[in-house]
Amino acid sequence: MRFMARVQTAAFVVFGSLVMLFATRSVAHAHASLVSSEPAANAHLSVSPSRVRLLFSEEIEPQLAQLSLVADDGSVTRLVVAGDPHDVHAIVAPVRSLAPGSYRLVWRVVSADGHPVEGNIIFWTGNSAEQAPPVSPVALNAPSTWGPTVIGAPIAPAALRGLGLGCLMGVTGLLFCLSWPRTATELVQRRPARLATRLSIAAAILLALHFGAWIVNATPDHRLASDSTSALLASSIGKIETWRTGLTILVLWALAIARRQRLALFFAVAALVVSGASGHSAASEPIWTEPARALHLLAGGAWLGALLYLIAYDRDATDTFMRDALRVSTIALVAAVVVILSGVLQALLFMSSPWDLFSSAYGAVLLAKIAGLLVLLAFGAHHRYRVLPRLTHDATVSGVFTATIRSEVAVMSIVVLLGGLLAYVSPSHPAAMSPSSHVHTPNQ
Repeated sequence: MRFMARVQTAAFVVFGSLVMLFATRSVAHAHASLVSSEPAANAHLSVSPSRVRLLFSEEIEPQLAQLSLVADDGSVTRLVVAGDPHDVHAIVAPVRSLAPGSYRLVWRVVSADGHPVEGNIIFWTGNSAEQAPPVSPVALNAPSTWGPTVIGAPIAPAALRGLGLGCLMGVTGLLFCLSWPRTATELVQRRPARLATRLSIAAAILLALHFGAWIVNATPDHRLASDSTSALLASSIGKIETWRTGLTILVLWALAIARRQRLALFFAVAALVVSGASGHSAASEPIWTEPARALHLLAGGAWLGALLYLIAYDRDATDTFMRDALRVSTIALVAAVVVILSGVLQALLFMSSPWDLFSSAYGAVLLAKIAGLLVLLAFGAHHRYRVLPRLTHDATVSGVFTATIRSEVAVMSIVVLLGGLLAYVSPSHPAAMSPSSHVHTPNQ
């Protein structure tokens, strides 16, 4: 009980410190946002501009950017995009002489977290009337997201990411329980080891499929084999996705072929650490969010792996089960505390205000994830303080113990899937405007 009191005190101090962070930090952007434009939004120009230039809040890959001009008669002109040689955050495109009239400049770029972002601005040339260009340009670009969506997030990449990371986390946790410290015989650990191998197969397949789905979603033409694919893979987020997929395949190799659990554990931990630099963590204050995300995934893996270890444990080994159950329960308890603290840190850094929990799609999904974590904590408290003490004098309780752990794993699977969805839902920021109606001026 003294240990729990200390944990609660530490959690209170850390949470209070993080809340104070809201008052002192600047607002971070989870996706690239338009900072300024030439011509400026709503500008009235006496002559046609010779070029357009867009400046973003993050570094932009020109080969993945698209610019189109829509005239007031609905005609569309594709522009040839190039990077600004003086600023990696900007893109430029030459423009032919424009007739007097109104024009809508439509843009699509890929942000630092690997997600496509789009928007548009309006300007006028010559002595034109106040006639607005088409509000919803048709067939300018491919849709910003690929396939069916939910709350703006592509379902296929989000589901594959959640399932793949969940399997990778389970492998990591299982290998940790199997590798340190060894308290059970090799025969007892055979079933958990087989489960780890099966999960490594699933993780390699799912994350490889996610890799392909992410490329298709992020490239402008939504094709796996396209000219923009090589540019996407050469970007920072592309290298991270490549490394994660490769390390996950190495986990499978180490378990299924080399038969070296500790080597597989090394590759699995490396894959989760690399995953910490993907998604929103790559764009929002990475000096804090990337370590927090990596710690969140590692702790979640230890928690999930501990539960899977107990499910796969040989129930005939009653002499060692109680000892291993207590050890693994302690691992799960510490991991749960780390998951909560690192999750709070990420939420505070990703959102501009706690009220975003109740006013944005990102907040809604995060609330659902928080509810799942509370259910998991209730399961954990029940197991540690009600079920485990009874195992010492009632062996029949082990069957009930396994059944409730299976339920806990089912809830955790839902939480992990929600995490995969969160990676594709943009947090809400006061400075960010609707993707379809960006209007920025240079002095905004």
